[in-house]
Amino acid sequence: MAENIDVDNIWRILGKRYTVLQIIYAFFISVYMAGFPMLVYVFVGYAPSHRCKPFTKDLYEYGYTEQYNTTYTVVKYDSCHTTISRNISNTTEVISIPCVEGYQYDIEVDTFVSEWNLVCDKAGLGELTQTIWTAGQGIGSLIFPSIADRYGRKPLTVCCMILLTISGASASFGSYYIYAVLRFLSGAFQQGYGLTMYIGIMEQVSKENRGMVSALASLSWSINVIGVAAIGYLMRNIHWRYVQMASGLVGIHSLFAYWIIDESLRWLIANKKMKQAKAVVMKVARFNKVKLEKVLPLLEGEAEMRLLQEPDLEKDISSAKKPNENMLTILKTKTLFKTSAIMSLTWFTNSVVYYGLTLQSVQLSGDRYLNFFISVGVELPAMITFMLLVKRLGRKKISMIGHSIAGISLIISVILTTLKARSSSLNTAAVAFSFIGKYGITISFSTIFLWTPELFPTNLRNTGIGIGSVFARIGGMFAPYSSLLARHIEWGPGVIFGACCGVVTLLQLLLPETSGKDLPQTVEELVEWDKKKENNSK
Repeated sequence: MAENIDVDNIWRILGKRYTVLQIIYAFFISVYMAGFPMLVYVFVGYAPSHRCKPFTKDLYEYGYTEQYNTTYTVVKYDSCHTTISRNISNTTEVISIPCVEGYQYDIEVDTFVSEWNLVCDKAGLGELTQTIWTAGQGIGSLIFPSIADRYGRKPLTVCCMILLTISGASASFGSYYIYAVLRFLSGAFQQGYGLTMYIGIMEQVSKENRGMVSALASLSWSINVIGVAAIGYLMRNIHWRYVQMASGLVGIHSLFAYWIIDESLRWLIANKKMKQAKAVVMKVARFNKVKLEKVLPLLEGEAEMRLLQEPDLEKDISSAKKPNENMLTILKTKTLFKTSAIMSLTWFTNSVVYYGLTLQSVQLSGDRYLNFFISVGVELPAMITFMLLVKRLGRKKISMIGHSIAGISLIISVILTTLKARSSSLNTAAVAFSFIGKYGITISFSTIFLWTPELFPTNLRNTGIGIGSVFARIGGMFAPYSSLLARHIEWGPGVIFGACCGVVTLLQLLLPETSGKDLPQTVEELVEWDKKKENNSK
């Protein structure tokens, strides 16, 4: 049967040459489709300092006096109002008038904030576009992975890549409301493409290489973000609409993705599509110059041999008693439900802590491009640590260590923050421990991207990571409010972040280690894993 085929062994015999090219395309070329559209807000949505434009008419025409030629003196042009002193009936009074002539911005080239005047009474509408993007990611995480599990990785990936390119470039045209709608769609397509392509790559490497490939993906993300910052800096004197257009057009190569990306061999075998599986194996074997007689027998178990000899049987075999595995399967299966619940909280915690710390850390004076580089730079040591330890310690231990470092560091930071009035050095130490906390949560975030798909069977793998990503987007929506909470309760975010990390660390004791194990093909294999874990713990 298909579940008895050793897919990892097939990839070992086929060799690495073809897979390396797929990894280069996914992690070092197409990755900019994921990073640039998400981070472009930093450049196009920047809110420059501003003040009211001077009056060009008499106060009477603005409706702030009942007679012409009222004597007044401008006291100050503020950011959202003009303070004037006017004389009426020998009485002097000071009043504030809104910016009736609009605003002057301290910036050479417009961002969408300055073009649409998203300040003062419209303040927050700029940030709302990023929240809308995150909401789109959540919807995309919920919908697209299930489609990929049912209909295949390749068609979903290619469609989302093309639609992301179109929606990202199209967002450079039109009004605020059109922009907001297209940002929502871009967020959804980004998740559909990103999650599915990542799963496809992880299914294309053998178990002993998955950890290193996942670490490479995490490292490539940091390089990608640095590259995005560099692009933003080079385009700093260009109108925001052209920058937004560029964030979409980095995906122009998606028009050729159909001929670059292959369907997941593991998905084809799990769904008994042996004719297509054989075609993929033959294509890779020819490219890697591997003799077919070395690899085809591994595909041709007793049932598979009949199928290859009689292709017309494929439809009958695929439809005969094939379980319809979907979200209900997760809810009905105790092992899957437990895993989903724990990993959902894990993804939520990682997202709210990671983005919460990032948003607080970039509240620095100075050049915003330099600040962006600094916020990324602290992640590189974490990525390197993950790469060095992933094979030695396994997924579970690294994740628990990362959460522990984050939780303990953030609690220490809270304690030092409450004592900082006694010494300025304590405030410096509190900031340092906050960055140590980000170091820890970056390690754990990298780990769960690898660990989560390994905890689900093939036909639910995209759904499993999709559920986690949905909760990550919920965490991402809460993250901006951590800065608001800190204004009222300075130690509040640290306590919440630290407590969440502690709870997740304890709950992960209930999950199995997946390092060095074959990816589960069926729900039955996964349940058997859980039973073995329970027996070993007795």
